[in-house]
Amino acid sequence: MINVLENDVLRIEIDSVGAELSSIKTKKDGLEFLWQGDPSVWARKSPILFPIVGKLKDNEYFVENEKYELDQHGFARDMEFQVEPHDKEILEYKLKYNEESLKKYPYKFLLTITYELKGNSLRIGYKVKNIDSIDVYFSIGAHPGFNMPIMKEEKLEDYYLEFDKLETVDKYQLNTENNVSLESIPFLNNEKVIPMTKDIFNNGAIILLDVVSTSLALKSKNNSREVCVEYDGFPYLGIWGHSDNSPFVCIEPWYGVTDFEDTDKQYKTKTGIQKLEVSKEFIANYYINIK
Repeated sequence: MINVLENDVLRIEIDSVGAELSSIKTKKDGLEFLWQGDPSVWARKSPILFPIVGKLKDNEYFVENEKYELDQHGFARDMEFQVEPHDKEILEYKLKYNEESLKKYPYKFLLTITYELKGNSLRIGYKVKNIDSIDVYFSIGAHPGFNMPIMKEEKLEDYYLEFDKLETVDKYQLNTENNVSLESIPFLNNEKVIPMTKDIFNNGAIILLDVVSTSLALKSKNNSREVCVEYDGFPYLGIWGHSDNSPFVCIEPWYGVTDFEDTDKQYKTKTGIQKLEVSKEFIANYYINIK
């Protein structure tokens, strides 16, 4: 089921399957900023990554010597969320553990995704509540894809990504099995701008750790239209698009990361994993700002 948020500036659509953001349009000119999920390129639009981010090595992990299997990015993106009562500018989606989820992920949780619209800004809130009798371990992350170009008369090379602060940072890349390579590669040296080129994603996602910036914007050389993702507090940032002249770019704040190639597959010590004590809540927010 598709639900709508709108104000004088934006019209937002969210699908109850996966609580997935499915459209961001400006009311003034009807311009669509969100990738629309062409199955021949990438069928999704903005999936919620839970309870893992990325891929497990061999799609498996262990908890207390028990083996479990999970596909890339976990199961939340394919599950039907319960929509809570709402008004025109806020929607809340809830997903609770069930017998099927316990077969893949042995923890009892309540996941709440909130969408709140204010002016030209959309807040996406994550809340994970531990409703188990033991500590819960999880990762969670965002995966919104944005049209590139935004304006139809432009081309990919007219666009660039810009951090709000100067960055000196290495990037991690995925190996042929989609696990993180142990060797990082110098990426930015006291720079803010990442030019978009046809081959920038030919080696897969760009994974950044320890960036100092709290926002990353997709901008054009030709006009002032842009989409800016604010992600203060998220320890990892992924940037991804289709190989060879990608028609979209994903800006992905994460609390977690795909398995490194030397993983021992133990879930509780997995790189980037979050620990949540009994009855406690984890809360995080990121924002999509449209100009």
